[in-house]
Amino acid sequence: MNLWYRDYPQGALTALHCHGGSQFCYLHRGGGVISSQAAGVLLVAGQLCLIPAGLAHEFRVLRHSRLTLIYLDDLDGGPELTTRQVSPLLAGLFERLADMAEPGLRDAYLTVLAAELRQAPVAAGFMLSAALDVRLLRVLERVCRHPSIEYGLAELAADSGASVRTLNRLFSQQLGCSFRQWRQQVVMGRARQLQQQGQPLSRIALELGYGDFSAFSHAFNRFLREPAGP
Repeated sequence: MNLWYRDYPQGALTALHCHGGSQFCYLHRGGGVISSQAAGVLLVAGQLCLIPAGLAHEFRVLRHSRLTLIYLDDLDGGPELTTRQVSPLLAGLFERLADMAEPGLRDAYLTVLAAELRQAPVAAGFMLSAALDVRLLRVLERVCRHPSIEYGLAELAADSGASVRTLNRLFSQQLGCSFRQWRQQVVMGRARQLQQQGQPLSRIALELGYGDFSAFSHAFNRFLREPAGP
């Protein structure tokens, strides 16, 4: 197993490429779209994507992003991109390994990480049915840059150059979910990331636009209990 870290600036687009082995991509922060010629996956912080060996793909960065890339040569990743569920143990391993220098301890953690990755179940992620419409892309970029529950589709529609009706259609057709469902996943994913960084929930709630802490607490606990995805 090989493990690498990559940072990508907002707006970057990698060239279409493929790997000899299966590749896991864990997004520590930011947001972006990993696309093959047939489909794509929208990733936000805290999500994990599996790219099968030999599958040509590219990464479009919606917000400055940091990823952990893991290559497993002997894993059958299937024919297409998939998102995988991130357990609390997996999330903790990814964050701990980013700062770990001790070779012996690092090797032990990597062994556990590999075992967890091999059994991580498929999650309901933000699968894209076609190339992203540029108007939808503007909405995704804005929300990924500053996740907040306060964003409304009318405000975002005015900024994107599309009507509310058109954006609702694009979310349904290209992401398979509503705007509210997608916004909730982005906001809650950011909340989980901030919690893992040790920030108090009261501060997290305010940063994400919640004026009512009990409403945030209810939404966050429900998010943690349920599989990721719309």
